[in-house]
Amino acid sequence: MSVVHVLDTLAEWARNNICNHVLLKLPPENTEANDEGYNYSLVNPAVFTMYVPTSEKLPPNIHSPFPSLCVRFIKGSDELSGNTGHLDVQFCFSAWDPGLHGPDIFQPNGDQTFQRQQVENSKFVRNGDGWRDAWNFVDTALRAVESVASIGGYTIDRETPVEFGPLMEQEAIPDLYPFWFTWMSFRVNYPLRRNNEEFKLYL
Repeated sequence: MSVVHVLDTLAEWARNNICNHVLLKLPPENTEANDEGYNYSLVNPAVFTMYVPTSEKLPPNIHSPFPSLCVRFIKGSDELSGNTGHLDVQFCFSAWDPGLHGPDIFQPNGDQTFQRQQVENSKFVRNGDGWRDAWNFVDTALRAVESVASIGGYTIDRETPVEFGPLMEQEAIPDLYPFWFTWMSFRVNYPLRRNNEEFKLYL
């Protein structure tokens, strides 16, 4: 086990089992396009490990740091007597949504399905409801993590609660409109194997 391998494994799993099942708004390159006339696009959130890069450091084919899921760890511990290790993992989520764009408006069909209303793409109503995107993102991740026993060979610790919450600064939720940030955390366990030269003569 290495910290890098755990993070890379979790990131690949999150890409396939969470982000590929989510579509969120992609911010425009022109920040003035938050208002009328912006015909937005939907994308699968990008996946990063440890840090979210700034716009000029993005990997190829990633057009924005948002929306995204960043896999990082808070702390780890190795129990030498039990030959087991633990890593407290955190998924950090981000979304961009300044309000209600024309294509966001759906109407019921009467059979529990919905279709987009025929409205002009230029229709836009600024509001603070974009937080719903971030929490729907978290809900998808919670269902995925809580539905499996292990990820890439790393066992999810069922004795440790899965926790989640909004980004906090000084015990308050900061207003970063139109960006929204949330997180969830859980623990993974792994077997601890060391080939220590000092113990070879006892084996």
